[in-house]
Amino acid sequence: MSPVKHLFIVNPAAGNGIALRMARTIGKLFRELKQKYKDIDYEIVFTRYEGHATEIARDFSSTGDYRIYAVGGDGTLNEVLNGMVGTGSTLACIPGGSGNDFIKSVVKKFDRRRILLDTILGTEKEVDLGMADDRYFLNIASLGFDANVVKNAEKYKTGPIVPNKVSYLLSVISTAMDIKPEKVRIIADDEVFDEEVFMVAVANGKYYGGGIKIAPLAEIDDGLLEVLIVTDIDRAKVMKFLPKAIAGKHMGLEELQYRRCKRVEIIAEEPVYINVDGELAARKQVVFSIADKKVKMVFPRESEE
Repeated sequence: MSPVKHLFIVNPAAGNGIALRMARTIGKLFRELKQKYKDIDYEIVFTRYEGHATEIARDFSSTGDYRIYAVGGDGTLNEVLNGMVGTGSTLACIPGGSGNDFIKSVVKKFDRRRILLDTILGTEKEVDLGMADDRYFLNIASLGFDANVVKNAEKYKTGPIVPNKVSYLLSVISTAMDIKPEKVRIIADDEVFDEEVFMVAVANGKYYGGGIKIAPLAEIDDGLLEVLIVTDIDRAKVMKFLPKAIAGKHMGLEELQYRRCKRVEIIAEEPVYINVDGELAARKQVVFSIADKKVKMVFPRESEE
């Protein structure tokens, strides 16, 4: 059996330099690993522009089977995923961004260096893929309040003096002050209903928004999407809903409707922002579904520490 080919796709802009520092850690780790595993080898490629990670993953996978590590945030992971789905390569997630929500559904303890080492020595397992129209996603797609938070956060990211988490919090506050429900038709499998929604989350993973446990019942290998529909929210109720959602204790709230399905279509009266693993687009209609394909993903070995 030929040795595994380890390819690290690093987004140097992710996490205000976190991913770039992780690249140096990768080199150091492999020098240590080579003392025990003589045939182990690796390659690091840095992204230079939006969409580049997809191109890199596609180009390498067309020449052979790689274990491809996405080193960055959830957006980098999504780009790499969309470049290697359907090939013989496998996907690995190394958290080098500011949010890193998907990996929280996989590991019990968030320790970047430990995750890196345990993933290099990890095992492979098939997981589900979601689709937003024709784009694959691993974690969560959403519309409404949280997508608007992501959009509005951009105006607070004026430089390194405003950390990503601070800009996100500022955006939550400002977006909450101007709540506007979205009028949508939702078709969940064969069920059709019209609602004015505060937000809709379509989840494969559990976490988004930098650690909010929005879909505590979600599993990445059960063949279903979790659909969470929040209605009848005003400013006062936001202050009740958000703290419970952060802890994953919101499932019993009367404002929440919950479905598990393979397909959900959302049709809006006006274009709304859709957030797919951190990537934004404005649409009037979108179909979310469980893909026929799965992706083989590397899970970190059980840590010895």
